[in-house]
Amino acid sequence: DMDTIEKSNLNRQFLFRPSDVGSSKSTAAAKAVKVMNPSLKVTSYEDKVAPETEDTFNDDFMGSLDLVCTALDNVEARLYVDGRCLSYGIPMLESGTLGTKGNTQVVVPHLTENYGASRDPPEK
Repeated sequence: DMDTIEKSNLNRQFLFRPSDVGSSKSTAAAKAVKVMNPSLKVTSYEDKVAPETEDTFNDDFMGSLDLVCTALDNVEARLYVDGRCLSYGIPMLESGTLGTKGNTQVVVPHLTENYGASRDPPEK
């Protein structure tokens, strides 16, 4: 994620603390997760996950993953990551917000429904 933490993020993201405001979201999240479980191998990236960064998030990168956990705030990014996980057969824990809505979903390729197969009804 290339975003930085804003004060408004603190009430909806349990990984961030007031001292993290202004810091990179991915770096702060990686640090918080390592405190919770020091045995995890976590690497933070400050790049957008999108077709234009497939040189970074390439076949070798995707092939090295056992699981993808998302925390995305836009549908375009969610659909992109969902499609990549399906293509590579990687389970995904999808979570994120869109306006006032929140979503969580466990996606196991070719076993459960993927994020792109379902849609929220339009807002009124």
